[in-house]
Amino acid sequence: MVPSVMDQRSSAGQRALVGAGAGVLIVAGLKLAAPLLVPIAFALFLGVLSQPLLQGLLRRRVPVALAVFITMLVLAAVAAFFGLLLLGSLGELREAGPTYYAEFQGRISYTVEWWKGKGISILDWMPVRYQRPEAIVELAGKAIKEILSLASQVTIVLLTLVFMLVEAAALPAKLDRLATRYRSALLRVSPVSRELQRYLFIKTAMSLAIGLVAALWVAVLGIDFPVLWGIVAFACHFIPNVGALLAAVPPMLLAFIQFDLSKSFAVLLGYLVIGTLLGNLLEPTLLGRRLGLSTLVVFLSLLFWGWLWGPIGMLLSVPLTGTIKILLENSKSYGWIAILLDSSSPRGALPAPAADPLAEGVASDRG
Repeated sequence: MVPSVMDQRSSAGQRALVGAGAGVLIVAGLKLAAPLLVPIAFALFLGVLSQPLLQGLLRRRVPVALAVFITMLVLAAVAAFFGLLLLGSLGELREAGPTYYAEFQGRISYTVEWWKGKGISILDWMPVRYQRPEAIVELAGKAIKEILSLASQVTIVLLTLVFMLVEAAALPAKLDRLATRYRSALLRVSPVSRELQRYLFIKTAMSLAIGLVAALWVAVLGIDFPVLWGIVAFACHFIPNVGALLAAVPPMLLAFIQFDLSKSFAVLLGYLVIGTLLGNLLEPTLLGRRLGLSTLVVFLSLLFWGWLWGPIGMLLSVPLTGTIKILLENSKSYGWIAILLDSSSPRGALPAPAADPLAEGVASDRG
């Protein structure tokens, strides 16, 4: 007996509702498990980034334990280098903080009075709680709490990364012992790993270049702590769309305190030029189309992963969404979603649509 058209439509609607409900449950689970999943996700992407070094050591017959130790040592050396630069700059900033705060109050007072003379009251636009000096202390306290919370997760990230590297070294031998059908299914994930390695390598290299150029630009303008602002630019470049603006805010504020408003605009102009030339022109050329995502998708993924997992989610928003896109490209049923996520029209033709069960049911009834 052939199902009626109404029955098939009802079944399709039920499947859609079940899929939507499953999606809501998955998102809720990711949100609730964020304290556990965020360190694991960050360790996973560090592991993907360090795979070339580990595999190179293993190909040279280095024992697994020693190869993992060398890889972790290199990562620790890089982290220690940036950590020392950051702590040194923050120490200098802390010593000069009272002086800058006094100059900042003076400039704010002068700016408020100048605009008041023009008939515009800036304080009316500012929330009352931010007009109190204690507000800056509260913001600094929140920032310190976030830093301490991040530091407490570093241990989890490092331990997880060590075990992931050990497992990655033993994975080829395990795959050889699997049946062919299971091994071929798992080997489909390898293109995702290679694309992520390439993306993270190019992204990190471009972030280093942008941080270096930003530090040089700030130093040429005569603004204090160029090393600190270079590190901030390096970290913020991993955040799509708004990273350049976020990186420009602190040096702009310091330029306003040290000099005047025109110097702040000079900082902003330099950051926009750097972000346009290196971030928007050179970087997409190096990355190619494989992880290419449309601007809207990148922005929405930034909002979604930022809401889901906080700052780490914002940093990993593009790799996570790009991974989903690559996985969808290898799916016959959901390949069309990958095309919608792409940054440009695909070179090939759209995949052939699946047969419409409703149309088949109508044809059968007519027959």
